[in-house]
Amino acid sequence: MPNENPLRIVVVGGAAAGMAAAVRCRRLDERAMITVIEKGPYASHANSGVPNVLDSVIEGDTALIPQTPAGLKARFNLELRINTELISISKKERTILLKSVDSEENVYHLSYDKLVLAIGADPALPEIEGIKGTRNFFTLRKQKDLQAIKAYISKHESRRATVIGAGFIGLRAAESLLRLGLQVTLIEASDQIHPAFDKDIAHYLQTELSSNKVQLYLGTTVQKLVMIDADDDCSHLQLDDGSVVATDLVVAAIGLNPRVSIARAAGLAAKRGVTVNTFMQTSDPDIYAIGDMVETENRLAHSPGILALGGPGSRQGRLAANHIYGQASAYAGNVGTFISKVFNLTVAMTGMSVKALRHIGYNPQWVTVHTPDHEGYYPASSLLTLRIIFEPYTGRLLGAQAVGKYGVDKRIDVLSTALQAGMSVFDLEQLELSYAPQYGTARDPVNVAGCAAGNILRQEVRTLHPNELVGHTSEWQIIDVRTAENYTQSNIPSSRNIPLDTLRENLDNIDKEHPVLVYSRVGYHGYIAHRILKQLGYEVANLDGGWKLWVPKFVACKATLCQNP
Repeated sequence: MPNENPLRIVVVGGAAAGMAAAVRCRRLDERAMITVIEKGPYASHANSGVPNVLDSVIEGDTALIPQTPAGLKARFNLELRINTELISISKKERTILLKSVDSEENVYHLSYDKLVLAIGADPALPEIEGIKGTRNFFTLRKQKDLQAIKAYISKHESRRATVIGAGFIGLRAAESLLRLGLQVTLIEASDQIHPAFDKDIAHYLQTELSSNKVQLYLGTTVQKLVMIDADDDCSHLQLDDGSVVATDLVVAAIGLNPRVSIARAAGLAAKRGVTVNTFMQTSDPDIYAIGDMVETENRLAHSPGILALGGPGSRQGRLAANHIYGQASAYAGNVGTFISKVFNLTVAMTGMSVKALRHIGYNPQWVTVHTPDHEGYYPASSLLTLRIIFEPYTGRLLGAQAVGKYGVDKRIDVLSTALQAGMSVFDLEQLELSYAPQYGTARDPVNVAGCAAGNILRQEVRTLHPNELVGHTSEWQIIDVRTAENYTQSNIPSSRNIPLDTLRENLDNIDKEHPVLVYSRVGYHGYIAHRILKQLGYEVANLDGGWKLWVPKFVACKATLCQNP
């Protein structure tokens, strides 16, 4: 950008989005005067890693601080002003009012040519009677939250912890607190773990939490916190279902509220988050906003929303810097791709869930497969559960969810790329992906899911989802094609056992005038049985996901470990 005077760029916020904008501006303009304002004590910080430091998965608090002010000055010639708070913005004067966190008297104005706001979001606080001023109530968002929780546990020798909220942060906090030796209770207002996922997929996480002795209360909220022992900070949490939970400390992780008050007061357009165009400009063309504080378009919903993830924020920072210097490249919007660890499982998704798609007017189809993450003959192979969601007729990919021990990240990243490229399930059938026995299967789980979906759209197979069978078992001849041993151990009520390899010799025992539902352990043998019967003139359907998907849906938790399953 030709200019006789150095461009004055001010970035407010030193996390991923803000620093991405600042260092990109420097790479594009060596002469610019770039100032980064950060309210906290650290020049650059990785908020996403905070829950992982709690139980020392990441060693030391300083691991989340990749650079110092001196280091950023030396490498990028950035002027860092830490412990400095943004008070207000004057669009007319093109100045911001700043205040030192350490001194009420140190208040001053700073001029800018271009202003980039990356001030993030605050943890949402539950409306609970009695939490105000309580010493044992925490959130988990910043370094200071992490330090406060660790100090409290150490000082009070806490034994019991309660986490409110079963999203990514809440689940990670629950695991971290358990690994610190505390008894952990997890409370979630929704009737399932991790509401972003479809309920039957989320149930695998519920089972994992219960098996690790996390006590679950689902479909309920905390109404009141009552102090029992002021000296020890022992509390009782009263739930709306009448339950009472005894706890020594509480961590709230129910979501985020974008910091929009200063932007709104300055006259910038904002709803729940700050409104921006595809170049991350606000309603004032000299002011940009990026990261957790902005609303960006969801590419499936075609409407703006909040996506508080480090990856999109970092990309937005780069795009804002590009636009400042005339290298306009539009933000394409988001599809919502994220991943998390829950004890021994990894769970991830891209796009939208079935229930979310229905909520915005889609009528999606979906299929669920369970396949080895890598060849079964190679050590440590385990089943990966993969669901893909797609448009009827066209097969256009709308979403995917995966849960398993290994290989989840690879498959969801492939499917995220496919979704953003507008690919269909027919494209997934033919994707060429890397293969070696220790990394995958000759036909990758993504290929398998694509083939299963393609079979549905080509009408080679009819699937019935477990929820469609509930209350309708009498309408079907239900045939379990697993081995007799597996059938004896557990089965769907009113089903009968005809092992797959004996199916052809037992056709006389199957009524051709009555619909047949077949199922196997994971669905594949059920599919083979379906093809046999369909070609012989039977009206037949295969249970999506097989017995493995039916079980999570209809086996209740032990009463001591789960409420309202």
